[in-house]
Amino acid sequence: MSEQNFLVDAEGGSARFRVLGLLANGRSYQIVGVEDTQADTASEQTLCARAVLYDTGYSTDADYVRIRREAVREEWAFLEKMNSPLLPTPIALLNVGIAPEDLPEIEDAESMADEPQVEPVLVCDWQDGLTIFEWIRREHPEGLPSEQALDLMGELVAFLQSVHTAGYVFRDLDPRHFIVGEADEAAADSVDGEASSPKMTLTRVVGFGNATLIAERPNQAKFHYNESPYVAPEVRGDRSGTMLRTGADSYALGALLSFILTGEEPRTVVENPLGQLAYERLSNLDPPGLSLLVARLIQPHGKNRIARMERLAKYATRENLPTMQTKGFGMLLLPAPFSGVEDPKNNRALHSKLSAGPLISIEPDANNRVAERASESAQDPDSASFFADRMPLSWSLAAAGLGVVSVVVLIVLGAI
Repeated sequence: MSEQNFLVDAEGGSARFRVLGLLANGRSYQIVGVEDTQADTASEQTLCARAVLYDTGYSTDADYVRIRREAVREEWAFLEKMNSPLLPTPIALLNVGIAPEDLPEIEDAESMADEPQVEPVLVCDWQDGLTIFEWIRREHPEGLPSEQALDLMGELVAFLQSVHTAGYVFRDLDPRHFIVGEADEAAADSVDGEASSPKMTLTRVVGFGNATLIAERPNQAKFHYNESPYVAPEVRGDRSGTMLRTGADSYALGALLSFILTGEEPRTVVENPLGQLAYERLSNLDPPGLSLLVARLIQPHGKNRIARMERLAKYATRENLPTMQTKGFGMLLLPAPFSGVEDPKNNRALHSKLSAGPLISIEPDANNRVAERASESAQDPDSASFFADRMPLSWSLAAAGLGVVSVVVLIVLGAI
């Protein structure tokens, strides 16, 4: 992919970016540090080039290779349209020629014979740091204090609002996709006089490959990572784009908040995404309005969530948190975790097309026992009273009436 450590654009032949070294291998990209040789002045900002890291199990599939390459171009379009300080700054989109010996052995090579054998490489600025996931696990394993959680929620809501305004949904709000940094160099003093942990603020969003146009058919490459508990359930299997609405990001935000407030990751189970420990910690939050917010956001049905970030933003302060008297929050309860009545791996509520309601469990051999009891009753004369005692009065009167009519008919015919 490089010539003398330079990324050479196959279209113009320019060798603007010199490769410095490997920065990271992600689950879907290989990221290398690069130097812009055409820059007027040396930049303090590190630049990187993102190239597709193919899954070896699919690298011989022509369709898979095609959609992975197209996904890079979609990410470039997203970054250009967003122009957000929280997202990487797009520098260049290169089409780097592939040496013949480096070409993947594609089974259906004829279908790609007319396409130029180039790899799209996205060049942008690079920022590494502490992710929300790492920060919570290291510093706040039992959950972030409510005030800090509300501040972070406000930043996340503002970011999602800008994403929706641009016509996208972010889809996957995994805490590993967000980098935080200290808002103030000096740590605040606690009541005991000891230095408390510094206030952290959102500095960078790195999981932008999940962003998809609202109500548009998503790139199929994204379905390899759909089993994330931070993706709304209606979006995980949607290949048409019909369910790609802003309410999907509301669920993702609720799932992320549950982790931030409890230190416990949610689950992919639709009806009860909270584990036992997360459920207990959320149920005892102070103020309880935070628990109500999470309950509203992780509703399994999108129509029951707060889909518009503008509406959600007003609840991101302690003074404006919802209460049981707030419209839309009065009957809300956190989804209780699996209690042992139903096997979570074979829960009938998860496979039903109807909305989940009370489920009646019947022992496997219950129907057989009912049939045996009916057979015994037919053979036992004493059991007739069981049915007689329960015969409706109207049936008894009808039977008596038929008996009287039968007697009259027999008298008329001279049989009696």
